[in-house]
Amino acid sequence: MTSQAIIEVVDDNEDIRQMLSMVLDAHGFRVRTHCGGHEYLSAHRSCGPRVMLLDIRMPKMNGIELHANMRQAGDDIPVIFMSGESLPHETLAAQETGAIAFMWKPFRTEQMLKAIAQGLETFQSA
Repeated sequence: MTSQAIIEVVDDNEDIRQMLSMVLDAHGFRVRTHCGGHEYLSAHRSCGPRVMLLDIRMPKMNGIELHANMRQAGDDIPVIFMSGESLPHETLAAQETGAIAFMWKPFRTEQMLKAIAQGLETFQSA
C-alpha cells in the first residue's frame, strides 16, 4: 500500500521538508513537498491514497488557515499537524479541526508512520 500512497509535506523549513522526504521515501512513500500553503493550493491535486503532514506555524498562511481553505475547496485529504512551537490557542485550534494527529517536532519516525497509517485508513474509508 505505501508504494501507492502520496504524502504531501507542507512546511516552510527546507531542512524539515528534505528530512521528511528522505525518511518517507525510505519507507516506500511517494512524497511531494511544498514550502507553504499558497504553493500547495496552486499545485495540481494528487490522486489516490494520500495524507498531509502540515506545519502549523508558517508565514503568509498558517497551517490552520490552509486546512480551512482546503476543506472549503473540497480537498478532504487527511491532515497530520506538526509544530516545533505553537501557542496553546494554535494547538487547540489544530486539534479541533478533525485532524488525524498533532505531533510536536522533533517526533519519532514510528509516531509519524503510525499517524500516516491511520490517515490512509481514513482516506480509504471515506
